[in-house]
Amino acid sequence: MTDRHTRDDSTAPLTRGHKKRARTRQGLLDAALRVFARQDVAATALQDLAVEAEVSTGTIYNYFRTREELAEAVGIELAGEFSETISELSRHIDSGSKRLAIGVRMFVLRAQSDPQWASALLRVIHFDQAMHSTLASHVRDDLRGGLAEGVFHYANEDIALDLVISCATGAIRATLEGRTHDEQDILLAEMVLRALGATPARARKIAALPLPQDG
Repeated sequence: MTDRHTRDDSTAPLTRGHKKRARTRQGLLDAALRVFARQDVAATALQDLAVEAEVSTGTIYNYFRTREELAEAVGIELAGEFSETISELSRHIDSGSKRLAIGVRMFVLRAQSDPQWASALLRVIHFDQAMHSTLASHVRDDLRGGLAEGVFHYANEDIALDLVISCATGAIRATLEGRTHDEQDILLAEMVLRALGATPARARKIAALPLPQDG
């Protein structure tokens, strides 16, 4: 019992320190997202982040040593977290083609509801390969699922992967430029599915399915 209490006492300050560090890091990522929504990653210095976050440059270097390291962290925050949210909502859906349609639609709808997120995502995805890889890992699984179930028919997986990501980011850019349409998310998902080899009728049916809801 004494040993257990000793361990608890010794780890309590460390736990509080970790929580404080996590809050500071998250604050820096939030500030970086705002900066990247306004200007290109390549044009951003760590000093810009310090100004936005209202901290010293030294504080920035405690968490991120380079602009590239910062961009990678923001990319994972932008794409990774949202992709995981989509995956969690789709966890009971066995169909790869349906999961892919859900992902495309939810990215478009998120861009429409959160322009700052969308703008930062577009700037970071063209700068940071890790972010592209994070998105690709989720899309690739759904492509393979759709191929296995006989809905998709494509000759090259890498080209199919680029097609999906390019279409989704293109739609996000169109949203930021004010070029939106009624049911844009459904129309895009339908066109992507058809481009991947789904029949017109099947693509239309899958794209129009209700989106899964949290809980």
